Amino acid sequence: MFDVSTWELLIVGLIALIVVGPERLPRVVRTLGLWASMVRASCIDLNRQIQREALAGEVQQLRQGLEQASHDTERSILDTVDIDRDYRQPRAIATPTTKTAILDDAPTPNGVEMRQEAFSNGSTCRTPILTRVTPGRGTANGVTYTSEGIVALISDRAATLLTLVDDFTRGTIIAMAPGLEASQAPQGWTVIDAETASIEGWLGDFRLESVMTETKAPRSVTADIIIDLSTRPVLERSVFPAGYLHADASVMPSDLAAQAGELVGTFEKPRYFTYTPEICAHEIAGQTGCTRCLDVCGADAIRSEGALIRVEPHLCQGCSACTLACPTGALSVARPRRLDLMDRMNTLIDGLETLPSTLHVVAEGTHTDHDVGATIGSAAPLEVPVIAAFGEELWLAALARGVHRVVLWPEAGLPADTRRLLDKRLAEVACITEAMGQGRDAISLGGDRRKDVPDITTFQSVSREPLAVSHDSRKRELLNAALRRWQESLPGSHETLELPVGSPIGGISVDPEACVMCSVCARSCPTASIRYGENEQTAWLELAEANCIQCGLCERLCPEDAITLQPRLMSTEQRYRWHSLNEAPLATCDACGKPHMPEPLLDSMIGKLAATTGAADIERQFRRCPACRHGQ
Repeated sequence: MFDVSTWELLIVGLIALIVVGPERLPRVVRTLGLWASMVRASCIDLNRQIQREALAGEVQQLRQGLEQASHDTERSILDTVDIDRDYRQPRAIATPTTKTAILDDAPTPNGVEMRQEAFSNGSTCRTPILTRVTPGRGTANGVTYTSEGIVALISDRAATLLTLVDDFTRGTIIAMAPGLEASQAPQGWTVIDAETASIEGWLGDFRLESVMTETKAPRSVTADIIIDLSTRPVLERSVFPAGYLHADASVMPSDLAAQAGELVGTFEKPRYFTYTPEICAHEIAGQTGCTRCLDVCGADAIRSEGALIRVEPHLCQGCSACTLACPTGALSVARPRRLDLMDRMNTLIDGLETLPSTLHVVAEGTHTDHDVGATIGSAAPLEVPVIAAFGEELWLAALARGVHRVVLWPEAGLPADTRRLLDKRLAEVACITEAMGQGRDAISLGGDRRKDVPDITTFQSVSREPLAVSHDSRKRELLNAALRRWQESLPGSHETLELPVGSPIGGISVDPEACVMCSVCARSCPTASIRYGENEQTAWLELAEANCIQCGLCERLCPEDAITLQPRLMSTEQRYRWHSLNEAPLATCDACGKPHMPEPLLDSMIGKLAATTGAADIERQFRRCPACRHGQ
């Protein structure tokens, strides 16, 4: 580093040996080495800091130049903007011309059979028949459970556990109930006089937290299988995890004992979901946005983890309520994918000689009333794994293909959370279909007989061509494509339709008196529906409603409370254009005269600091642009 040759170092060393002496030389050398290392580290840190500051300055200048160029180009060239976020060349979904079996590709991933199976509490879901596998031989995409057969018998009454004495005479048994005594239980049982407070986990990995009856001390227990004989299940969920068995009036305790005996070994089920975090709108800048998936998961499998969410695959039972709730498609069904279901629908429609007036979407294993739809023309059945996997984007895709009515046949015992969400979605779509002249029952639930069955002779014709979407289009792109074609073919498309609160379709309104043009809303919008721009004189805020999911982040983050959500469906002319929310003049620098900040923002900042010590000096600095403020 200092350009010293080897001979020069040797001469310096000899001189040091003579001057310092052989006894002190090693200590002096170590001290000099330590100093040299510290100097070298300081030089490196200083050099890195200089490079970072230089690079940051260059990046900032480059970013400002690109942003200004982008705004100028957009304002001068783009009068109408396609709001769909995927600008790649679209393609039409392939639809075979020959009629094929629609249900041949029912999901059997990794050889795991799917069927409808009732939970002990009466709810159903796409519950897997767990496949027994050899340890270490599971598939890469499967979810594995390993159980050694340790059974925890729990109840809120000791007497109920004693009814299982004859059923559990072997193996490792943990019995837990208030007032339970060891003398009452068979030899070999582990008896705990406690009340179960909480349960976490799944088959092979349950963790029970309890409170001892006498001492009130906490007690933790682990088990592979849980048999809950409590009056009310400890797990208050509509979908129980694998390995948790609860007895009620319809299930005998002896039946649960037989089921528990089959849950010993290594098992596997599919991973039902896919998660795309880059389009998740759960949290921005520490503020919670969309929580729709967390609100509807009956299995309690979804957790918030900062800006993102996490789905526990061992708890997920494939109900698909989260995919129906998710407005962006960040959560979706792994198999069959959304576009696979649309392919099935297209194959079914194209395989028929005449366009079906009614499409019956039937969950696997569901019994249908074949008389429904017989009075309003031809009908076609489409089977899907679970009804929630066929969401509103596919309902509207069916209408966009010319189908006049879609009838949904949910699985028996649909979880309550999923049913409420489905009813909410149907109410939102009913507002749209009614305003478009299709009637409120253009999308309806099977078995819900109504007198106001739509008259198909009054319907407008819609193109039978498949929607042109890219092969990797997400939920929002498909929803927008279906809405756009369907709206453009109907007479009511020029009107703005008000939708129920909570709808994922809509826009915002901005109070121009309260808005200071701080652009927090534009910078926090997870779907880029709001944008902020400037020219030489004016700053503006614009909105494109096609991608607004009504997450409410802009409303919550606005420091002036100037934003209000507006659930609505605007016309195609308005929905796919950038339209103005607010405009304001730019304040000019007192020193150089260049515009640098919206005037309302500058006035707001000065007003809030008026009572601060040195307010005059602060105001003088604020009225200058950053370059003049820092003496550049």
